[in-house]
Amino acid sequence: MSTSDVAAPDQNLSDVEERAWRDVSDVGIATARTEWAGAAREMLLRAAGKYQALVQHKDIATGVQELTGIRTKQPTRQWIGGVLAEVSAESLRRGEPMLSALCVNADESVFDGYAAIVGAATGTTPPDPDVHASHERLAVYRHFQAAGLPADGGSPMMPSKLSAARGRARKAAIAERPINKCPRCNLQTPASGICDTCD
Repeated sequence: MSTSDVAAPDQNLSDVEERAWRDVSDVGIATARTEWAGAAREMLLRAAGKYQALVQHKDIATGVQELTGIRTKQPTRQWIGGVLAEVSAESLRRGEPMLSALCVNADESVFDGYAAIVGAATGTTPPDPDVHASHERLAVYRHFQAAGLPADGGSPMMPSKLSAARGRARKAAIAERPINKCPRCNLQTPASGICDTCD
């Protein structure tokens, strides 16, 4: 699974440079968030049309500002969660799976705040947000009949970078486990703690 470029705004760079930008302080945070959420929804809908497509939150942050002409100097982490919460609320109003599940960090884990958004929407915060998102993404791809969706409907999958990172973490945890050894023969003992050789 890889981050897709399906979310890139369909504008020339020169068009963006010539635009008369509005600052969020001029339009108000509520108006900016509403417009940004509409733009983010459109970007995520494009990703939903391609099986296993993802959009990095930094691309959404850049894209919504370019698409709406409203920009901010605030760090993305301070406002993107509110925008994606509105996208999720709209998905739920429409009876759709949560499009925001397609939004990931650079390491392909879910964006900060995903678990809180799920908790607010469903009443239950997922113990593992990335696992929840993998199931929600599959529901999104199925709902929007994504191109490339397998005939059997596909299956929930962790993005490749995240899956590899989790695999490395599991191996490291196993390697760090203490090994119980027999004090007499120095061989590893079974889980019972009784040496098969000496006892």
